[in-house]
Amino acid sequence: MTEQFWNATDIHTKYNGFIDDTFQFVYDSQLGRPDLWARFVQQFREDADYEGGWRGEYWGKMMRGASFVYQYSQNEDLYNILKQTVMDMMATADDSGRISSYAVHHEFEAWDLWCRKYVLLGMEYFLEICKDEQLRKDIIHSMCRQVDYIISHIGEGEGKKEITAATRHWRGLNSSSVLEPIVRLYQLTGEKRYFDFAEYIVKTGCTDVENIFNLAYENKLHPYQYPVTKAYEMISCFEGLVEFYKVTKEEKHKRAIINFADKILETDFTVIGCSGCSQELFDHSTVRQANTTNDTIMQETCVTVTLMKFLYRVHLLTGHPKYADAFEISFYNAYLGSVNTKGVIEPSLQEECPDWDFEPLPFDSYSPLTAGTRGNGIGGLKRMSDKHYYGCCACIGSAGIGLVPKMHLLNTAEGLVINLYADGTVSALTPNNNPITLDFVTQYPKLGEIKIGVHVEESEKFEILLRNPYWSKQTKLYVNGHEEAVCGGYIKLNRLWQKGDVIELILDMRTEAIYPIPYGSQILMNKVIWKKHYIVPNYDEEDPIAHKHIALRRGPVMLAQENRLGYDVDDAVDIQVGDDGYVDVLLTEKAIAYDCLVKTEVPLANEGTMTVTDYASAGKLWNEDSKMAVWMLIQ
Repeated sequence: MTEQFWNATDIHTKYNGFIDDTFQFVYDSQLGRPDLWARFVQQFREDADYEGGWRGEYWGKMMRGASFVYQYSQNEDLYNILKQTVMDMMATADDSGRISSYAVHHEFEAWDLWCRKYVLLGMEYFLEICKDEQLRKDIIHSMCRQVDYIISHIGEGEGKKEITAATRHWRGLNSSSVLEPIVRLYQLTGEKRYFDFAEYIVKTGCTDVENIFNLAYENKLHPYQYPVTKAYEMISCFEGLVEFYKVTKEEKHKRAIINFADKILETDFTVIGCSGCSQELFDHSTVRQANTTNDTIMQETCVTVTLMKFLYRVHLLTGHPKYADAFEISFYNAYLGSVNTKGVIEPSLQEECPDWDFEPLPFDSYSPLTAGTRGNGIGGLKRMSDKHYYGCCACIGSAGIGLVPKMHLLNTAEGLVINLYADGTVSALTPNNNPITLDFVTQYPKLGEIKIGVHVEESEKFEILLRNPYWSKQTKLYVNGHEEAVCGGYIKLNRLWQKGDVIELILDMRTEAIYPIPYGSQILMNKVIWKKHYIVPNYDEEDPIAHKHIALRRGPVMLAQENRLGYDVDDAVDIQVGDDGYVDVLLTEKAIAYDCLVKTEVPLANEGTMTVTDYASAGKLWNEDSKMAVWMLIQ
């Protein structure tokens, strides 16, 4: 089996502007810091997670993202830092080869397997950039010893613990998510015992109450209706199933993966491209997102990034543009909104923990939808023995920006697929292995005009597929000044390409009004009662104020109100919406209190206007002064 699209190792991307700035921010604030890597490795030299914590996830989470970032930046300082920390991590193994932040006397409970999963994933993703053949062998040897130790204690058979019982949390979802690195290790080594262990995990279905893979295959329930609804961990299990399908080629697994992805997009995908309005749980957020009664702990960054990665993988598997559409929405809104560009420290932390060593984390954990603030807590917050602290969302964040060049341009046997539009240059190979460079000149997503210069050394006939986003209803396309026919999904240009050819794509950037979906009442499987029942039905009632909201989408960008723009976001407004469902907003150059990607004036029924910006740029003070809303209260 080959995936529908595949990303070649000889594709190189260089962005201009805010995307490249984000890569640099992640390096400066996080990945380029040897002290941070050393601190995370230290968790494996002590019983750091003595209370059943997850400090052991930090290193591997960050290593995966760091490997993605290196593939883009080719920063040799970063590579040397990563090489050193991988060697440091291997040196923490005990005589049996186990690497864990849990002492032996309480291993294989709580988040131990989850953390070991991330150690394995961190090493496996580093292998994709590793230049030292002996180091590669040492890493694979270490991973084999780690997994052999796990297999000797987990699985079927006398004296072993079932994988779904190797945790106190989420009925086994977190421990079962080790499936992904197990399959990847099998792909590296060909050792049958690793495949057998992966097959065992798949047969358990990842929880002790229901086989979630069978639920997805049967396609009768939505993820928010599953007996366990923890979004991030569940997506991670399906990422493992993607790897398993690559090996087995069983159509049932492929169908389960696609069904699961489609159900998320149908019932748990908000306007900013995340899931969950009840903490980090699937909860039918597509219809609940405009409720003012939702939790402030919602729209978690770990869910955003994991969903982006899963959408990327499903897109490779199917070639369907809707997964790239969704990826783009997640990136420009939920993801970029989480980047802590102002270096703010979570507001309540200094008051609650005065003896800790404080520093800003590079990513926020939760995002508001109706009127609210950013900075509502640190997801996965744990203090370490040196009084420093970190969180799960802070560690996973670098993977989000690292996925962008992977999704930007893909290869097929017939040519190239352009999924994303950003100012910069992409170099690749044609189907005949001739070099090609594509120069993207654009102010997207501020403007919808994209000019792509095609530079080939030799003329060659092949196809270029251009993603026509679902929201662009009046797209226009020109090649060398001649208008071409357009269609929904992918526009196919199959021609003899010559040096100096120019593609001009003009996307429809009209601003669309979006309204909440009425739902009345429903039963959610997302009420957690600790130490009594694990998860029980939650009778959810639609907030009567929900229907008094509107959201505005301009291209891939959601527009948002913000208190610093000269009004109070808690006040209702009367936005002038045309009969066609669009709002005639105008870009503005007026000075405002913060930098942004998109700045517009929205017409009001009283003939005035209201200034709004892109959602990702708003709210960055994390306090009431920068209170914001993507679901705007209307009269």
